[in-house]
Amino acid sequence: MAIGQMDDLGAAVRAERRRRQLSQAALAAQAGVSREWLSRLENGAPRLEADKVISVLRILDFSLLAQDEQPTQSDIAKAQKVAWTMALEAQPLTDEGFQRVLRKIVAHRIGRSAA
Repeated sequence: MAIGQMDDLGAAVRAERRRRQLSQAALAAQAGVSREWLSRLENGAPRLEADKVISVLRILDFSLLAQDEQPTQSDIAKAQKVAWTMALEAQPLTDEGFQRVLRKIVAHRIGRSAA
C-alpha cells in the first residue's frame, strides 16, 4: 500500500489493528502511547511525534520501503515461478519463505539497476 498522506497511514494502522483484533487501548499500551494519541494517528492527524508513530508501526510489523523497493508484478511473477518449481519438487514454500524469495528478487532488480 502506498502512503501519500497521514490519512492513508492512519487507515492502514486502523485496518491492521482490527485485523489483529486489538483494541486501541491494547495497541496503545504495547506502543507506550495513550489511546487518545493512537486515535489521532488512526484519524490522520497531521502533526504527530515520529518516534511514537514508528513505535506503533513496529508493533504492527509494518515495513517502510522506498518506491523502487516495492515488488513489481514482474517480481511477484518470478517469485511465484520459484514457488511453483519448489512445489513440483515436493518442497513447498511457506509464506515466510515466499516473502524471502520475493525480497531477494527485488534486491537483485535494484542491484542491477544501480550498476
